[in-house]
Amino acid sequence: MDEREVRRDPRNYRFGGFPVTPTNLLILISNLEGTYQELKYMGFKEDMDTLEEIKKRYYKLYFKKNKEEKLKNENSNT
Repeated sequence: MDEREVRRDPRNYRFGGFPVTPTNLLILISNLEGTYQELKYMGFKEDMDTLEEIKKRYYKLYFKKNKEEKLKNENSNT
């Protein structure tokens, strides 16, 4: 099942229903970045700092998963 099919299937809209893939992590990061901007415009500095820590965690996970996926694809191509 590809990523689009996962998001189309309503049964996946539950806790842990989406796989942790680079694409899904980027969607999550995008949402976090948007929320961060809203907090900035409204002046919620403490919440911005909290969200910054959360974003760092998911950026780190994204780069790890992206590297793993690239290595997996390289190994399957050889």
